[in-house]
Amino acid sequence: MGHRGRRAGALALAAVVGTSSFLAIPAAPGLAAPGKVTEIGLPIPDVAPLGIANGPNGSVWFAENGGGVGRIDGAGKVTEYPVAANSQKNLGIPDAMAAGSDGSLWFTDISVSVPRVGRVDPATGASTLYELPLTGAVNFANAQVTGIAAGADGAMWFTGGYSGALGRIDASGTVTAYATGLTPYAVTIGQDGAVWFTNNDASIGRLDPATGKVTSYTAPSAGTGLPALGEIVPGPDGRLWFTEPGVGKIGALNPSDGQIAEYGVPTADSKPTGIVAGTDGRLWFTESAASNVGSIDPASGSVTEHPLPATLSSPMRIMNGPGGELWFTSPGRGRIGRLDPAAPPTGTPNQSVPPLSAGYPNNAARFQNQCPRGSICQTQVTTGGSVKIGTFEQKLPSGAIRITGYLGDPDETGEPVLKPPVTGQQFESAPVEVPGGLIGQLPLVGPILGKTPAAMWAVNKLTVTQSLAGPIHVFVTDTGIGAKASLNVKLNNTLLGGNCVIGPIEAKLAPTFRSGGLALDPQLGWVAAQIGIDAPIAVPAAKGCGPWGILDGVINQMMGLPADPSKNSMNLTGVMALGSGINASNVPGNALTSGPVAAKAGKILKQRQAKHATRKAPKKVTLKLKARR
Repeated sequence: MGHRGRRAGALALAAVVGTSSFLAIPAAPGLAAPGKVTEIGLPIPDVAPLGIANGPNGSVWFAENGGGVGRIDGAGKVTEYPVAANSQKNLGIPDAMAAGSDGSLWFTDISVSVPRVGRVDPATGASTLYELPLTGAVNFANAQVTGIAAGADGAMWFTGGYSGALGRIDASGTVTAYATGLTPYAVTIGQDGAVWFTNNDASIGRLDPATGKVTSYTAPSAGTGLPALGEIVPGPDGRLWFTEPGVGKIGALNPSDGQIAEYGVPTADSKPTGIVAGTDGRLWFTESAASNVGSIDPASGSVTEHPLPATLSSPMRIMNGPGGELWFTSPGRGRIGRLDPAAPPTGTPNQSVPPLSAGYPNNAARFQNQCPRGSICQTQVTTGGSVKIGTFEQKLPSGAIRITGYLGDPDETGEPVLKPPVTGQQFESAPVEVPGGLIGQLPLVGPILGKTPAAMWAVNKLTVTQSLAGPIHVFVTDTGIGAKASLNVKLNNTLLGGNCVIGPIEAKLAPTFRSGGLALDPQLGWVAAQIGIDAPIAVPAAKGCGPWGILDGVINQMMGLPADPSKNSMNLTGVMALGSGINASNVPGNALTSGPVAAKAGKILKQRQAKHATRKAPKKVTLKLKARR
């Protein structure tokens, strides 16, 4: 019976962990095909899929900003693969993805402390990582590696953001860093063989790989809004086409004379972001703030918009994929979508999320609509780990617990409270069945009897559910924001009755970012990050088990309760998302807008890489990088 206690108690602590991290988002549907759009939901929607690329045998691969990399096979099955930690023992932040001309798959890691590019073996999902140089005449210090594209010679080109560098890497790990004097965001290879890239200001750059010479062109309107520029691709008419998210336009640059034409997107503040040249001769783009996919005729400049099934999808990058369809990422709901360009969805386009202010369009995730407009909204989900009570240990399934809420004013304790969301539940935890039931937990013989037909009896079934026993308080830590949670854990079994509860369990938990620090893609409107929790916790005795509590002693004995923190520990992982609330239906006066907790969260939301002096072109450095696995 001690084994049963281990499972139940561990799940109890798992619930506390869900409370501890500071965010929670409702799960997206697994598979849907409304109208002409099919969407495949990821197991944990919070991971914010951004990059997307074609793999072998009709597969589609994607990069998760708050996770690793993933694969979708021809049947729609999703498989996810972790990415190895960097030399600082921190996890990466995958962003863009592209297929090499040799069929390999590459992705970028926007970690500022250790910027990397990775190569994925599509047969196994294993990644080989290359850490980019941070010193030297040309380097990637302070980089945000957000763009990657295949060159004609089998090498890959990638952007270095505020490092000012543009990089080329081949399969052997030899990298050449080119100084640009600009801030590259997205990259492509033009029909002229040159490397073209957008910048975080309002310019488009052109690099001649042979000479290292860089020429820049300024988009007329892009500098009046942020983000200034998004993705860039060569079009069927010989021009370079790019998105202008801050001003809601699509631009086209003529390489022969440097002239730039701009075409407005009808839906205001729609934030066009990703773009691809379709097989039908049109340019297709995503509207990340409006949950639409649009297309433009390069000959006439006419724009058509197509609504996605759900708002707050925040579609980002888009490509030509298997079956002649257009595939795109929707980090706002944790989905990968596809549509037939010959029969796209019709109807009234979705309207945009209200902009943050004039010139600052706002793409938002679904969880942000669970919190009042202007509040600091958070959502978190556990992805695994284990909880130990004395000598017992229980591993946790992915997605076991979710917590949703926004930062509110302090209560009588003087500490800020995590307020319940406007819509949905603050605490979400489905009943978790304990394998083997009561019989399976008997000392010594339980593991054997738990596999016999007797374990199937209804009276033997045991599940665990959790609920909050009080408000969640938040506090500032050196690594971010922590939480104090009070939780009741209920053991559900016919013999134990309806009131067998362990609690309240009090926990003070401080999540840490497993990436070491945050690095935000300039196009994403919220933070998605992997977190970890490692903390001791006290577990009180059970009560109310069986008629008049006559089984309390049995439960406490099998679980070793009560147990002080020295005998218990939590080592858990999760994904945290943090953003500004956007729900206008309820704007309470008790949303926390000042104080150290609000300042800390606000700093995370507004985090951007500071600009610094970049080396002017032409200048380049070539190095052989060490492969890490």
